[in-house]
Amino acid sequence: MELARKLLDENKPLEALERLKELLPTTQEKWRVHELIGACFHDLCDAEGAVQAYFNAAMTDKYLRSQRSHFSNYLFALHYLPQLDAPTLIHELKIYNSLYRDVENLSATSKCGGKISVAFISPNFCDSSAARFYEALLTDYDREKFTVTAWSLSAEEDLFTKKIKRNVDGYFDISETSFFEAAEQIRDFGTDILIDLGGHTEGGATLQILSYRPARIQLCGIGYFDSTGLEAVDYFIGDEFLTANAIFTEEIFRLKNAFAFRPNQRMIREKKSRRAFPHKKFTFGSLNNFMKLSDDYLTVVKAILDALPDAKIIFRDTTPLKSRQVALIERLKSFGIKNFDVRRGSDDFYTDYSEIDLILDTFPYPGGMMTALALYMGVPVLNLCGGLPHTRTGADILRIADVEELIVYDVDEYIKKAVELATNRAKLAALTEKISADELTDTKTFVEDFYGRLEAMTR
Repeated sequence: MELARKLLDENKPLEALERLKELLPTTQEKWRVHELIGACFHDLCDAEGAVQAYFNAAMTDKYLRSQRSHFSNYLFALHYLPQLDAPTLIHELKIYNSLYRDVENLSATSKCGGKISVAFISPNFCDSSAARFYEALLTDYDREKFTVTAWSLSAEEDLFTKKIKRNVDGYFDISETSFFEAAEQIRDFGTDILIDLGGHTEGGATLQILSYRPARIQLCGIGYFDSTGLEAVDYFIGDEFLTANAIFTEEIFRLKNAFAFRPNQRMIREKKSRRAFPHKKFTFGSLNNFMKLSDDYLTVVKAILDALPDAKIIFRDTTPLKSRQVALIERLKSFGIKNFDVRRGSDDFYTDYSEIDLILDTFPYPGGMMTALALYMGVPVLNLCGGLPHTRTGADILRIADVEELIVYDVDEYIKKAVELATNRAKLAALTEKISADELTDTKTFVEDFYGRLEAMTR
């Protein structure tokens, strides 16, 4: 198993996968092998393989804590698959909740009056895609009415972490604390409302803390995009568009807008210095995690490029792994897609916006922060909106930015709209001009709406 880990560290997932397949029949710790197989499939951008591996890890693990973690990884990865539907998801969420059947709620502490104590819990408080949507909630709140604390499951820090530390009323590193002890600390602090920014990301560690119910009211959202399935979570943070007709185990904490994007200083600088890059070919872009490039999506990309033989597309991953770049090039060739450029993840991806005319958002799992960032940088995004919440995040961001014309609801319309905008530059330019970055970045209204609803909830 150590050899497989070494091969993974060296970005040799195919070699690691072969080693793990040989090891699987002989080991007593099959869940550990399946977990590593899942990591191999991640490094090969194989979503279906990752889903199966994480499920196998959950089913073969004999330790409840890690079994919950594997099942969270499985639930997260399920959202990459086009065949996921609401009945399947609800069924799997019920199974996940059953893993907490023996957890007892903590006894509540008494609190009389004073400010409303709001705690945010996250796998970490480093700069990230999610951070661009929740930063203002931890820096711009009304300090006369609220006490805000941040609880991090990681000791890792960056400049964003330091900013959060300076602004909140209390910052706690619980990376070396058991889930139960962390829950006790949150309870003993006098927390009224606990907000989980992680959900099923990072193995669902934050949810394992919420399962003890350290706060009277518990919410999840912003950093996660769908129902958690956990009975201890009372509300999911959404809006009328994002959660329309969806099935949740939680009630909906309904905001006017579920998202408000705050660019960091690097993004602000890049926007100010952005210059159009002269290019003859109409250039599409896809700047999302390569795991989001479903077969259905690539089939549509091929249809669009076939209709526009002079066009090209740039794919940019969110990780720098060469194995993922190689794997995608092979997939594109197997689909018969030509005129593409496949790039690894890099901090210098901002230059892509000067080359791209229109971004083709992935489906069924669209971009979140990458959609917001593209709009902020002035690049339009075409989105195929679905029925499940995770398929609606990109469309919701487009709605907030006042460019609903870029939202379509079926594959044929997606192809037709992409071809139309590529051949009608005037129409594309008009849509680009219409993008409302002010509305998308209106964190002041977002914060007031968010905390106003929290205050009403506690009355």
